[in-house]
Amino acid sequence: MKRIAIIVAVCVFLLEGLASHCPAQSAAPGSFEGWLERYGAWDRLEHEYAAESSDDSPEVILKRAEVYLNLNTPSKTLEIIEMTPAFADNATEADRLWLGGRSHRAMGDLTKAVLWFSQSAALAPDKGASIRRFKAEPGLESVWMDVWLKRFWTYRANVTLSRAAQRDTLRRIQELGGEVWGGSYWTSAATALAVSDQTGMPAPSTATDAAAGQSLVTSADTDAIVTALALASLEKFDGARSAVSTVSRDEVRAFWRMLIDFLESGNLPADIAIFDASDSLKPRAFWEGNLLAPYSVSRAGWLLGNPESGPWTSFRNNILSMSVPEANQAINNELGSLLISEQTATLLNSFKFALALANGDFISSATTWNNANKQNLPLALQLAGALRFKENLNNLLPENQIEALNLHPILTALCSAGGYEAVTDEAPFWVSAPKDRIKTLSQRWPMDKLLLLASWQQEFTSSPSAELARRSAYLFDDTAFGIESTLYLADQSVRANQLQLGAFYLNTLKPAALPPAQRMQWYDVRLRLELESGREDAALETFRQMATSGGQVPVMTRLRMALLYQQKRDFDTAREHLLTLWNTPGLTTTLQAETLFWLGEGEQAVRNTEKALDYYLRLAWQYPQENIWALTAMYRASLIYERQGNYDTAKRLLTTVVSRADRKEQREAAKARIDAIDKKMGQSKAADTLVYPF
Repeated sequence: MKRIAIIVAVCVFLLEGLASHCPAQSAAPGSFEGWLERYGAWDRLEHEYAAESSDDSPEVILKRAEVYLNLNTPSKTLEIIEMTPAFADNATEADRLWLGGRSHRAMGDLTKAVLWFSQSAALAPDKGASIRRFKAEPGLESVWMDVWLKRFWTYRANVTLSRAAQRDTLRRIQELGGEVWGGSYWTSAATALAVSDQTGMPAPSTATDAAAGQSLVTSADTDAIVTALALASLEKFDGARSAVSTVSRDEVRAFWRMLIDFLESGNLPADIAIFDASDSLKPRAFWEGNLLAPYSVSRAGWLLGNPESGPWTSFRNNILSMSVPEANQAINNELGSLLISEQTATLLNSFKFALALANGDFISSATTWNNANKQNLPLALQLAGALRFKENLNNLLPENQIEALNLHPILTALCSAGGYEAVTDEAPFWVSAPKDRIKTLSQRWPMDKLLLLASWQQEFTSSPSAELARRSAYLFDDTAFGIESTLYLADQSVRANQLQLGAFYLNTLKPAALPPAQRMQWYDVRLRLELESGREDAALETFRQMATSGGQVPVMTRLRMALLYQQKRDFDTAREHLLTLWNTPGLTTTLQAETLFWLGEGEQAVRNTEKALDYYLRLAWQYPQENIWALTAMYRASLIYERQGNYDTAKRLLTTVVSRADRKEQREAAKARIDAIDKKMGQSKAADTLVYPF
């Protein structure tokens, strides 16, 4: 059925103008190949092309590659394309590269897709036809924008020798985007790219938003934040909270208090409503998007020394108990030793720097800062130094590109939150605007990650769609919102029985790295995928992992799996999960009734009829409004009583079933049992005649 659906969809696609953007030449209309193409018989068409004598000609190679795309096997298309040497003819080579781009896109690798498309455009002899092909490719404009933006964020965080090559690639993508689609976005992209390599240039279109955002944080506020960060690096969290308590504005003070709390516990703030009152869009997006997710498990990278080291903790606390002059002298004495390692010397110099900032000594700390290897400082001190001395963030980023990419947006946002605008293409952190202006602001500052995240999150909350989820999952894959978007796509794919697509989305996430709630969502979607694909044993193993992970298992998932355990005749495990479900607060009466029914079924299956009767009768009495479950339970109970020879009780239960049953089949079954019981009892005695033996 799936293959038929694919063939039908492809046929419709062809009739609507497939030739306008597919590079391979269509088969001759009067040929067998043309006839097969007309009806979308792509599997047979591939055999015909494979059998042609000119199998290695460019035309046949491209036809075969395109057939596999139409059969929804892009990996096979890519295999053919990549194993084929570049064609000598530019037009044919452009077609080959275009098919490669479509294949990469179909496999979910948008970055490679854009690069292949770009190379195709560079070789296309007919620029007009090439532009038309770009415009005809569904959704390519948004893909082009998202790939450019994601690579631009990576480029800003790049301090290695590959930066120049990245810039050339970005410029090529930007110029092609402007040539094909045009518009203000690509003009802004060109400006952002030009500005990113220069310092001291004014931000584009700052206007009143920027001025209002910057004025919220005074120089005294910045000094208080710097002091708090230094204290936090020394794990003096109460002192850090005391320092930020002097910040002048409520929302700014609350934000930094939340950051100090996070550094201590790793927990996100439970309430961020204060940012709604001040229309602070970016602080809310910072916490909702969970930019600090990489540090939720461990904040060691933010703190000075090893928090788990007893000797270090003892030494640190001893120094902190001294007066400032005594502490500095003690550190200098240690630094003067010939026996200490370079690593220890770096740690002691960082300690000296933290001590100076924590005590408001910004003069001597400047000398230490200028002489320090800034990349080796803990993140709290890097941020404090950047805020105090307006340091270029490129001097702080690690050489590891993945780490730098994760860290750059965090440092950028927190510097702006503390009063230092480290980049010029983003709105100030404290820009204030009502929620209905989020989209307008994100368009004014199109390179601003937090504003775009806030805008898309607001749009998705009000009107979720697969298109927006796909863009969010790609562009914000390192945020909570991006993860939620990916889970949404996986869930929708499984619901639509697109199991291969659902598996693709699930496999982009690692459940062990997800927060508990999202980990439960991941397990739930995977479990349903396995059930839909008939892999019941795999589903049971997934449920076992889900149930032992410590999270809250969805009610319907637990019920579904309990019934599967019953089908597998593992009645003990089924009972365990049904009892857990029964004790779950907030169950609807329908679910309570259904749970009791299946508990009764399980007990009856293991011939524990007395316990089964308890469940059936409790259900019939307590939930008479749940007609289907109550009457079915009464019918099951009547069968037990009948086998026990208690015909009177069995008949009373069956009589109620007959009078209340909505379904004819249920009424007829109950009547049939009553007739059978009457024959067993005999017709001469009244059903409830009491017999005295003497």
